Amino acid sequence: MRSENQREKTSSAADALSARHPAPAGISALILAFAMLTLAASCSMSEAEAALSMKEDEPDATFLGFSREEVENGVVTFSAKAERAEYFQDRGLFVIYNIVFEDRGPEGGSAEATGEADKAVYYEDTGNAEFSGFVQIYSPEEDTYFETSGLNYFSATRTVEGLPDNPVVVKVGEKLFIQGMGFFADIQEKAFSFRDGAQGVFRVDSAAGSQ
Repeated sequence: MRSENQREKTSSAADALSARHPAPAGISALILAFAMLTLAASCSMSEAEAALSMKEDEPDATFLGFSREEVENGVVTFSAKAERAEYFQDRGLFVIYNIVFEDRGPEGGSAEATGEADKAVYYEDTGNAEFSGFVQIYSPEEDTYFETSGLNYFSATRTVEGLPDNPVVVKVGEKLFIQGMGFFADIQEKAFSFRDGAQGVFRVDSAAGSQ
């Protein structure tokens, strides 16, 4: 008879993970999803779904229920959709609500990364973006979740940072749960870290033997 003993360890991030960790493609895919939807809204300014407003405190245009797909060699490689987008021309702002994306990779098929965000703000002058509310990215291949309530994207450096007072939670399968502050991700280097420290739970299964 074989039995499984489960050891659970609560530790610092250094015990559970190294200082820098590979970042799933979902982080850059979320940025791509937002960029695609922003472009879709920009190209749709004269379409019927754009509701124009003359009030200063209201958006110059509102777009309802739009989506976009990327197709390569006849297969859908990426798709994104949003419930609503608002454009403020004088401030150069796009505000998009309830974004959902699916990255299927160059071959199409099942999703390599999925994600969503309650709200995103895009700044035309800098290319920067802010994601807030419920923000989640999932990589099925790595069985890795990223969850937080706020992320900032900086176009010039292609980096992503968590908000100062908002923790980022990372879950890897059933074995690793880690939460930290000062989240920082470098999209070009495909790596992330917690600058202000993190703690987590790391579970290890081991065979106790037989009798």
